[in-house]
Amino acid sequence: MKQCIYVIDTSYLDEYYQIYGYCDKKNISEIKKRFKKAEKNKSRLYVPVPVIFEIANHIAHVRGSQCYELAETFRKDIEKSCSVHSSPFIVVPCKEFESIQLLINNLIQFSKKYVQQGLGLTDTAVYLQAKQLSEDKKNVFNLPVHIWTKDRSLKALEPDREENPFMGLK
Repeated sequence: MKQCIYVIDTSYLDEYYQIYGYCDKKNISEIKKRFKKAEKNKSRLYVPVPVIFEIANHIAHVRGSQCYELAETFRKDIEKSCSVHSSPFIVVPCKEFESIQLLINNLIQFSKKYVQQGLGLTDTAVYLQAKQLSEDKKNVFNLPVHIWTKDRSLKALEPDREENPFMGLK
């Protein structure tokens, strides 16, 4: 695995945090291995803000003390990411949703185009972030941009094709 830019979807973070009811034990070790390799080769791991909200909703559905432990671990990781700007993630607002007019424009795109492709609004934000980073990379990082997801519809839209992608085990 070479240095890349990864935009991380909810499905990968469900596995990374082992969120009961949203992860599959068959996938956890492979996804954790990919995160470790990405960290080792100094890849850039971007998490769009809508993904943070979706993960928080998944954590809230976990019952018992594990809910509180997951919430605290997630909070610490996101807080650290916001203050250090890359450890373990780079938290990014989706620029395409920064104003009411842009939100409306993208909701129109969502309702006419993305929903027909099976993408939810969070998936749309992930795709738009990857697209923006791909356009920016030519000037800044010159790294391939991939989307880490188990969602085949979303994966099909990634800017650069990932070699040996992991879409989860059935």
